[in-house]
Amino acid sequence: MSLEIPEVVINRLPVYARALATLHASGETVVSSQVLGEALDVTPAQIRKDLSYFGRFGKQGRGYNVPGLLGKLQEILGLDRRWKVCVVGVGRLGQAIVEYGG
Repeated sequence: MSLEIPEVVINRLPVYARALATLHASGETVVSSQVLGEALDVTPAQIRKDLSYFGRFGKQGRGYNVPGLLGKLQEILGLDRRWKVCVVGVGRLGQAIVEYGG
């Protein structure tokens, strides 16, 4: 039995990852669903439900380990590895993408 993950949940994952990356960069190591929800205008219950599709994260009453959850979200989103791509129609925008080193 495969679990169908709603598209809205998938669309929120990069938003969570960006917020966690910002927290991580500022030195935060733990964040609650309450604090994360307030920053993103999402209810804490929605954050917990969204993350539950992918496993168990955090400890009740303690919150989420910021670097750990960020790493898992990057893995889920495929941001933890390099992808081979092909650029078709190399106009100015395509050429800029090809030449971009970052």
